[in-house]
Amino acid sequence: MYDFSLGAMYFVKYGYKKECLHVNEPKNEQEALKTFIEQIRWLYEAEFGDFKRKVGLYLERLQQTHPQFSQGRAKEVIEEIKSKVIYSPSGDIEATRRQIIQKMHELLNGTAGPLH
Repeated sequence: MYDFSLGAMYFVKYGYKKECLHVNEPKNEQEALKTFIEQIRWLYEAEFGDFKRKVGLYLERLQQTHPQFSQGRAKEVIEEIKSKVIYSPSGDIEATRRQIIQKMHELLNGTAGPLH
């Protein structure tokens, strides 16, 4: 099953990645962050493991579609989220969701410093 909510679909053929389709891909950094926040807000999984895998996937796709998030303050915030969610999880989905959304809102509103 394809997840069209993330905005891009890739097919791998003959060892290279070809970008085939962009569906509702956010055009700028602010839109991308808002889209990510909404994805996390509406992400409901019964198990924390499933939740953390999807968060990790959404973070990777955010960085793939917007390479500027792989540098500066944005990279620090994303690495902090990965550290809390993926590498040392609490197991509490709702508390983790609130922390992720809070961090991304700080980045979105500029209180965490410039994006990159």
